[in-house]
Amino acid sequence: MTPTSTDRWSAERERAHDEGAGLDQADLSRRQGRRFVAVVIVLAVVCTIFGVLTHLQGPKLTETQIDETAVVAQSGQQLRLFANQVLAHVDADQVEVSPAAPHTVSTSGDVIAVQFTDRLRYGTEYTVTVDGVSSVYQAQPSTLTTTFSTAAAQTYRIVHGADGADDRIERAPLTGGADRTIVYQAARIQAFEVFDTAVAVVTDDGTTSTLSLVSPDGVAVETLPLPDGPGLITRFGADAASTTIAFSWRPQGSETDTLYTLPLQGQRAVTPVQSIAGEPITVLDWFFVPGRATVVVQSADETVAAFDLTGAAPPRPYGTFVSLQGVALDGGTFVAATALQSSRVDLDTGEQTPIPFSAVEGGTPFRGELVAVGETTYVQQVAVPAADGSSYRNLVVVDDLKEARALYEPSAVGTTIEGFSVSPNGQYLAVETAEATAETDFSYTIDPVPTTVTTTIVDISTGGVVASFAGHSTAW
Repeated sequence: MTPTSTDRWSAERERAHDEGAGLDQADLSRRQGRRFVAVVIVLAVVCTIFGVLTHLQGPKLTETQIDETAVVAQSGQQLRLFANQVLAHVDADQVEVSPAAPHTVSTSGDVIAVQFTDRLRYGTEYTVTVDGVSSVYQAQPSTLTTTFSTAAAQTYRIVHGADGADDRIERAPLTGGADRTIVYQAARIQAFEVFDTAVAVVTDDGTTSTLSLVSPDGVAVETLPLPDGPGLITRFGADAASTTIAFSWRPQGSETDTLYTLPLQGQRAVTPVQSIAGEPITVLDWFFVPGRATVVVQSADETVAAFDLTGAAPPRPYGTFVSLQGVALDGGTFVAATALQSSRVDLDTGEQTPIPFSAVEGGTPFRGELVAVGETTYVQQVAVPAADGSSYRNLVVVDDLKEARALYEPSAVGTTIEGFSVSPNGQYLAVETAEATAETDFSYTIDPVPTTVTTTIVDISTGGVVASFAGHSTAW
């Protein structure tokens, strides 16, 4: 019979099988080794190709880091951009921040750090673009871009109880303020300071003060120590960064106030601030320096000095002033007045720079309290007299030393400005107003105001009203 193609294929397969069966184990191992090496070489070539392509494309952004809450609460916060390559030096002019914000730039390894000089605006989307970024190995440039949103503003305020009801501290978003939370309520709340995880609250019965540390939900309340014997806290402040409290203490029967400090870390010992002469200092006025455990103090003899509450530096005297008008939001200077003029005083050097305030509506107003919100920008309450001198208008202005622009003036006749404050980042003005006929309980030790006081929030850059709510002593 003639062999078919199928028979031939079967025979060839049998011969191949016989030959394979004749291969020893060493031959099989060599063949498998060659296949493995070939696979490794192919993979290495593919990885090299991808590596070269990545290298030629320039650095890419892999991750960003920023604390979106701290960046509105504290100056000097950083945005960190991580790349997939070790980077060449990045100059400041390669970085654009929108909306514009003063910043510095540094480069280390695969990280670009953009440090913001000032606090940023609440509830704002920022875009940061870095042009011409290259690695240390070759000059192929690329552009890195990231966007982040800062935390929205929320406010704390004191709302006095009506008809004998307890006072309360409320917390609410700046917008949508109907969503309010009562943090703490008690009789005769005098003042408070907000920390990251607690609120320090001063109450008194008209004779003796109580200082309490309250959890944000108001459930846990801890009584903090005060100087021995009955007495009243007449002024209260804190530095959130160092969790340090300071207060003026007036012992019962005394007419002078002594400045004390209380750190919330460690043993929580109440300690009087020592004068340059080494004695507990009696004070007329004082302010915390933002972001530092330092207070600027006007003592009873009208001398002004800075005191480092950590003890790391000795007291720094600046001279004699008739009034201490406040510390700048940037923490670098304070404003004080002699009988002739107000000056800005550098905290580090003591250099005094007179402030040439602008005219208001073409005239010279009576000037009240002020806040330095920038190097040459001030928010100030002023009274503008009528042409015949028979009356005056009360308003708050922002003055850049070129012109004074009205930020707020009561719209209704008979409404008075009780006081004002500025948000820590200089974005918002909080103005407290009340009817001139409203009754004020002057038995309150700190900041007595009418029960019906209203706070209006104004955007300083635009002059637009953002919110309005019942209460006073706004904190952010």
